[in-house]
Amino acid sequence: MDDIFEPRRKKFFRVLRTLLPAVFPALLCILFLAAVSRTSEGALEKEQTVLLQALEHGAVQTYALTGRYPESLSQLLEEYHITYDRQKFVIEYIPSGSNLFPMISVLPLEEDKGGIL
Repeated sequence: MDDIFEPRRKKFFRVLRTLLPAVFPALLCILFLAAVSRTSEGALEKEQTVLLQALEHGAVQTYALTGRYPESLSQLLEEYHITYDRQKFVIEYIPSGSNLFPMISVLPLEEDKGGIL
């Protein structure tokens, strides 16, 4: 009979105490998943940047040693033993001549956005 005349404030806190053990772990899981997702996105961007820097450095190094830029991407990858995950990135290498810096792009392949695997 006390429950019928229980004030709204007391009833709210009683319901909150009942739901809190179920809601709190769910919130923690959501925060954890968001943090992991954010970290993996940052790692992919860093990997892309490092790969681009390695390719550019290799092209400049070849020019410094031979007086000409690499003629193809395969030559650059082979000479400097550069490896990358072909499931994550595609590299665009467009030579502009033997004495002009080539156009180099590293593009991520995103599975969830329709990228090609």
